[in-house]
Amino acid sequence: MDETAMEQEVSFEETAEIIQYVGLDQLDDKEKAILNKLATEYHPKVKRLLHNNTSLTVHIKKFRNNTKNEKKQHKYSITVKTVAPTKPFRAAANDWNLNTAIHDAFLKLEKELERVFRKNDYHKNHVKFAIN
Repeated sequence: MDETAMEQEVSFEETAEIIQYVGLDQLDDKEKAILNKLATEYHPKVKRLLHNNTSLTVHIKKFRNNTKNEKKQHKYSITVKTVAPTKPFRAAANDWNLNTAIHDAFLKLEKELERVFRKNDYHKNHVKFAIN
């Protein structure tokens, strides 16, 4: 990781939970506040689904629209990564609206965690009876 990204992570982290942000230099202050608010809202949910303390890594990419006729819109690509004790999980989403992209990425991550851990819980608790 380059030095500027590490400085941003340390200065941007306002919560006790470990949330790392990559690509903050592409966002303005309003977008950073939105990202921090939503990431801190979703972190406890992810932690609860994993049944473990975990860190999140949020990668942000901001793409510009180069057409001259339209307003200066930006497309956002959000990738959220977390590591469970057994394996890492990753979810990504793209959208023209930053809020929608963040929500979609975290909802995809939650669905993946629910799917994996629900399947594991079923196999643990499923009792097979042997017929003599």
